Amino acid sequence: MAATGTVSSFQKKGKARVVSIPGTHPSIHNSQLLLSCGLPSLDYLIGGGLPVGSILLIEQDRYDVYSKLFLKYYLAEGVMNNHILTLASLDVSPQTITEDLPASIDVEPDEAQTYADDKKMSIAWRYQNKASQPGTNVGNRFGHNYDLTKSMDAEIISHVDLALWDGSEAEEGKGKLENKNYWSLLQLIKKRIEDGNLSTSCNKSKTNVMRLALHSVGSPLWGWEFSHQEKDHQWHNLTTFLFMLRALVRTSFSVCLMTVPSHLFADPNLTLRLQTLADFVIRLESFQGSDKETNPAFKDYHGLFHVVKLAAINSLVSPMLDSTDWVFKLRKRKLMIERLHLPPELSETVSRSQEDPINKPAGPACMGGKLPKNLEF
Repeated sequence: MAATGTVSSFQKKGKARVVSIPGTHPSIHNSQLLLSCGLPSLDYLIGGGLPVGSILLIEQDRYDVYSKLFLKYYLAEGVMNNHILTLASLDVSPQTITEDLPASIDVEPDEAQTYADDKKMSIAWRYQNKASQPGTNVGNRFGHNYDLTKSMDAEIISHVDLALWDGSEAEEGKGKLENKNYWSLLQLIKKRIEDGNLSTSCNKSKTNVMRLALHSVGSPLWGWEFSHQEKDHQWHNLTTFLFMLRALVRTSFSVCLMTVPSHLFADPNLTLRLQTLADFVIRLESFQGSDKETNPAFKDYHGLFHVVKLAAINSLVSPMLDSTDWVFKLRKRKLMIERLHLPPELSETVSRSQEDPINKPAGPACMGGKLPKNLEF
């Protein structure tokens, strides 16, 4: 037998070298290279971060208020790490989105303690001892902290390799897709991968990654694909675009965050196809304009956060979350994702059940309220 305390020199043959790129770190589970989405709570929900070569699909809220904030966090994190950025949008000017990115800040210790004390007082008493989700602590430095009330300095954004696409260069009749917008965007992404030597087949060492941010893909401005007869509608261009986009992202050091207005899709099969092609899928259900907006149980939140799909990378099954009920709320300075904490049960029924029932009359009036103390059924 080997002596106690002896360290084995065995190493796995052919062990892959982990690439070191600023703003990334390897997963503790499978050494997959991860990037932060800009929100530590979102990084936790998807397994520690967004893996390189994957696509995150966000189904927008009805008024596209909160989904746009996720996109801005994602882009701001790329700016702070000097990543290559490609932003595409037809509904909103890409330049407008970049001008409103949140500024990065450092949270002071006393401010963090004040927030922790306020949160402790606001959570229901029966959840006080329940551990909070990892990745939401102030000490987590994988991602940065941002202030939504402040805009990022334009000088910082100017030093980043940023490409904006608004469909103005799309040409009719050129491409393998009938929709000129989808084909033009694919050609831009392919060219950006080649110019940056980001392809996995390239022998050069990778020193950077590219973040793709696609806003409101599939909206009417991208090219409405409804036919006169709904039974003849196939959604060919949009699903083919996502399939080809996935092939580009898979074979390069790129990640993609794409938002889609799924509430506008009349055909539910389209949403299922998009969910199948994406690696991660989340759906935002805003309380704006719904009955839940006035529900006392949701008074502290702004919407439900549905985790529809998690990727199973180098594993047989996707990771399991410790809760299925998640919500998001927008504070003055930041957006937060939390577990849904229901208010404590303090109704009159509970209070009456704690009283001694023997001293109170019970039963039908014909019995005079007198019942035996012990009943056998």
